[in-house]
Amino acid sequence: MSKLFNDGEWEDDLPTVGTNFRFTKKREDKKQKKEKSRPVDAHQVENGNQQQKNGSKQPAGWSVLLKNSKSNTNLSSSSNEKSNKLKGSKRKADNAAGVNDGKTPTKKIRPNEAVKVNGVAKQNGDPSTLNRSNASANSTGKQEKKKSKPFKKPGEDCTNLRDKLVDRLKGSRFRFINEQLYKIPGKEAKKLFQEDPASFDAYHEGYRQQVEQWPMNPLNRMIKCILKLPKDTIVADFGCGDAKLAASVPHKVYSLDLMANNSSVIACDMANTPLESNFVNVVIFCLSLMGTNLVDFFLEANRVLKVGGLMKIAEVSSRFDNVNVFVSNVQKCGFKLENKDLKHSLFYFFNFKKERNVLKGSTNTKQFSLKPCLYKKR
Repeated sequence: MSKLFNDGEWEDDLPTVGTNFRFTKKREDKKQKKEKSRPVDAHQVENGNQQQKNGSKQPAGWSVLLKNSKSNTNLSSSSNEKSNKLKGSKRKADNAAGVNDGKTPTKKIRPNEAVKVNGVAKQNGDPSTLNRSNASANSTGKQEKKKSKPFKKPGEDCTNLRDKLVDRLKGSRFRFINEQLYKIPGKEAKKLFQEDPASFDAYHEGYRQQVEQWPMNPLNRMIKCILKLPKDTIVADFGCGDAKLAASVPHKVYSLDLMANNSSVIACDMANTPLESNFVNVVIFCLSLMGTNLVDFFLEANRVLKVGGLMKIAEVSSRFDNVNVFVSNVQKCGFKLENKDLKHSLFYFFNFKKERNVLKGSTNTKQFSLKPCLYKKR
């Protein structure tokens, strides 16, 4: 009230308690100007309309009825409560979006953002664009679901697990047979496969899986060498396996192995083959120097080879303790080293030439073998 007295100019002297008095304002506060500039609420408009209908016109200024001191204190407290309520209503009005006035709300709304109107969430934006965006969102969602959850046929997991178990069993069986072949002579190896023919197929199936993991297949190098020789060259493939060499060259190839998995393979012990003596031009040992009686293998190769014929060897490098010792043992069987290739990290390659005939039992060369090639368990 003191502010009102300071801002106003009195027309009459201060009246006594209980009488009415008036004052007129000379200037307007900044707060009142802001309140005039703000949009009028619908509630205030209705109150103004009701006042106009009633025909009550209040003069410019304020009219105050002063009573006693108690009423003044009550009046001041009520005015404070009203001012607090007005401030609260002003804050609510500032925070509310101007929907009734038709003006844009003070809070910026991004495109495709949900806006709550009367407690209901609505999407902002053009309906056509919203439909397209919803459609695209649904399509992308479906694609993500397809990617995250690929379609699986019933029992597919079971079949995959079964295949893995079968592969592991095959690999373990191959390793077992492979270790046995390094520890026994050729006769016992042949007997082993005759008693259990399925083990021969299991061994070669596991061998093919190992070959696929190698950076190179030494048999391919052997094939390239044979292709460079004259077409009338006769070749004997000791330990042929699947007889891939015979199927890859136009030359006459005798495929020899402990068991015959096709009609072109001759089943025999590589120490005693059915080939004639001094008959072939080239003998191949490609990863087939297994067993504990390698001297018997080289003497049989000496027997079937013509003088001046070639014996080509490819073996795993880790099987050699001393290459020079190996070469000297082979030369005692009637061969001379032509050349060797030890550059490759996994395989060694040797070319020997037959110099003379050496009969079995005529040499004092002791039996020797290479280290077993042990494959890692996977």
